Amino acid sequence: MKAAFRVVAWQLAITLAAGAVCWLAWDLKAAISALVGGGIGVIATSFMAFALFRHSEGTSPTRIAWSFFLGEFLKVALSIGLLVTALRSGRFAAGTVLATYMATFVAYWLAPRGPPSRH
Repeated sequence: MKAAFRVVAWQLAITLAAGAVCWLAWDLKAAISALVGGGIGVIATSFMAFALFRHSEGTSPTRIAWSFFLGEFLKVALSIGLLVTALRSGRFAAGTVLATYMATFVAYWLAPRGPPSRH
């Protein structure tokens, strides 16, 4: 469970860094667009983490597998819905929203690279 929320923490860090860079390099609209795009990635991953890890220790593997597939489907649907809503609003820079959303996927490679556990 810690690994899932480590991904969320990395996504949040990437989102905030992208927002800061966009603000410094361009303007407030670009920064807000970056925060919206990254926020969509953070929300979707958080949803999936909660959906997957809501079961107690004695839950059957079949039920956990179904939760995973349903959670992944809903995560994709949530991402698409939020992206469509943000992009159709016309208030955000579309390229920045999409770029920062995609940048949050880098967290999946960064998060597991923490220090090895000592068991």
